[in-house]
Amino acid sequence: MQWKTFSKKQVYDIIFPLILEQLFMAAIGMFDVVMVSGIGENAISAISLVDFINQLINSVLTALATGGAIVCSQYIGRKKVEDARNGAQHLTAIVGAAGFLFMAVCLILQAQILRALYRVLEPDVMNYAKQYFTLTAIGYPFVALFCSSAAIMRVLGFTKVSFKNSAVMNVLNIALNALFIFVFHWGVIGAGLASLLSRAIISLVLFARLYKVDDMLNLKPVYQWRLNAQTTGSILQYAVPTSVESSLFYVGRLLVQSVVTSYGTAAIAANAVSLAIAEVLHMPGAGVGIAMITIIGRCIGADEKQEARDYATYLLKLVYVVQGIACAVSAVFAAQLAGLYNLSPETLRLAVTMLRTHSLVCALIWPLGFTVSNVIKSAGDVRFTMVVSFASMWGCRLGGSYLFGWMFPQLGIMNVWLAMYLDWAVRGGLYLHRFLGTKWLNKKAK
Repeated sequence: MQWKTFSKKQVYDIIFPLILEQLFMAAIGMFDVVMVSGIGENAISAISLVDFINQLINSVLTALATGGAIVCSQYIGRKKVEDARNGAQHLTAIVGAAGFLFMAVCLILQAQILRALYRVLEPDVMNYAKQYFTLTAIGYPFVALFCSSAAIMRVLGFTKVSFKNSAVMNVLNIALNALFIFVFHWGVIGAGLASLLSRAIISLVLFARLYKVDDMLNLKPVYQWRLNAQTTGSILQYAVPTSVESSLFYVGRLLVQSVVTSYGTAAIAANAVSLAIAEVLHMPGAGVGIAMITIIGRCIGADEKQEARDYATYLLKLVYVVQGIACAVSAVFAAQLAGLYNLSPETLRLAVTMLRTHSLVCALIWPLGFTVSNVIKSAGDVRFTMVVSFASMWGCRLGGSYLFGWMFPQLGIMNVWLAMYLDWAVRGGLYLHRFLGTKWLNKKAK
């Protein structure tokens, strides 16, 4: 292929910092669980259950930022710098307001949310969950600020800046975890406080960098920002379907957790550990997917449709190679990876089984279900991905978890993972069919 809009070096300069950044971001939850594992499996279960709620909130905030980033990227592709600057300011304001709203709702309705989602929990698990939920909810506005600031950085091609900030955030989180858990013995509260402080500090630093780095959009001071209906509408046109897609996906995952809890504490802990490790394996594809907002978005904005397809094909092949290597390592060292979590023999056995089946299916199917989705979404075809995600998540993963549990009760918690693999296969087939067509290439922002 001919490298026109971006050179090969520019593509890799955008992609690799994003892959590393996603790995560092995934490590936050993973280190929380590892460091708290010494308290016991009740603490592991509590953090994992609350993290599903956090992932839902984070996904909505990230999706809102993604919607704005799609618009900004296409404006930059058309050389409309003033529109891109205005879009970036609207993006930050909209996502920030959403972060404060989520914080207020979760703090006020904390107990009701936990009871509604997790009816069958041991008292110690529920107590730990409330502690962790309170601290992470306070951090939602900072998560919103980080999402919007990082999205703007990436659209402009400054992926190394957001990567460096993510790296510092993780190092700070680990240091605070060690201090609060091992020195002060604050347990789950220490893990939650470490995540809150690290995210708060780095999100403020990253936002400040928007005003410091050369060749930025020269944003106005916050007190001068003014929202207008046209720009807000352009952003929400993409942000709302993207947010609905993400929220419905994670609501489905939360409901699946109610199935997981029915299998007992050992199953909850094994599921939590396996998902934490599995999320790390997904990060190469996630990083490339985020890079596509910049790469594919600018191509579509410049009306370079064939080039958008060529870049997407190349990047999908790259994901298969990198993620395939990661999955092979996971399969070989599954026992050692799960062994980091101080699990009981039964829980360890379950976790190893999950990790090995996941490694095989992830290497073959996951890129089709998620990387191709990001290609289509980056071009602005967000309604299609929303519909497919909703139907596949609720029909295959959630419905399959109940159906397989009824059909194969002897498989226990593995029924939930089989339903997840079915979800990946169905959405992957639908997204691939859309990608091979041309409709996704005609969704340019106005």
